[in-house]
Amino acid sequence: MPRAHQIRRYAAYIKDWCQAFGEHEGLFADDDSIGWLFTEEQIGLILPQDLNKKLYREVLGKKRKSPVLTIRPDCVCIGKFHYSFSSPTDMEGLSKLIKFLNTTDEVHLCLTYHFMYQRGTRIITFSRKPPWGLIYKEIDPMQLQVD
Repeated sequence: MPRAHQIRRYAAYIKDWCQAFGEHEGLFADDDSIGWLFTEEQIGLILPQDLNKKLYREVLGKKRKSPVLTIRPDCVCIGKFHYSFSSPTDMEGLSKLIKFLNTTDEVHLCLTYHFMYQRGTRIITFSRKPPWGLIYKEIDPMQLQVD
């Protein structure tokens, strides 16, 4: 049965400013697929370079009012963006993300970084807690549909 969530989104006051993701466990495939980061309080996704701007535009674009993100067992869709999950790593990460979303009442979304990853890498972060108010401002929420 599909489950809907409202996700509170945040954009940085100053372009490229982010808070750190923090200590985490990671799940990475050998190919150029999504990197998954996990803690008790948040889940992060590091996207392949060619997908970054496409997804950021749809998820955190300021012109986009209340986008709808749909997660299916084999893909994710939002606006014009579509990504098919193919690797076992993606399937495991997706399973953990769905479990995370289904076990929290409030979900917050922002970009973070971590010093361990290549300079300029941004992590799409789903968190149980809101990000720092000094760095981020809240923008329109996003609807999330899990099929």
